[in-house]
Amino acid sequence: MLRSAFLTALVAVAIAVTAACAQSYSDADIATVKKMVAKGDVVVVDVRTPEEFREGHLDKAILANINDPSFDAKIASIAKDKKVLVYCAAGGRSARASKIMSEKGWKNVTNMKGGFNAWSAAGYPSVKGDK
Repeated sequence: MLRSAFLTALVAVAIAVTAACAQSYSDADIATVKKMVAKGDVVVVDVRTPEEFREGHLDKAILANINDPSFDAKIASIAKDKKVLVYCAAGGRSARASKIMSEKGWKNVTNMKGGFNAWSAAGYPSVKGDK
């Protein structure tokens, strides 16, 4: 009986640990993201290439190319208690970046589903150039 209780407790702990290690960021559609950006209380991180960024990006976005060795240094400048919105072209790279940021201690990370392509297709505003 004691052994059975111990095994049950062990399984419960394993499930809890697995759940804690699961996705620790959220996904949001572009309409939700537009509202977040309008509030102005979110740090916007574009994880695309500099070329993609120059062609168009969300206003006030920070460029932190996920495929560049400087990615960790770029995100290190963002306070871990800030709300962070991450996007790329379609959502794949930003999901990976969101996961990395969550694993490194950021508590409030949101991945923009559909990425900049969906944002642009909806006719939402963007800016061109390096800033």
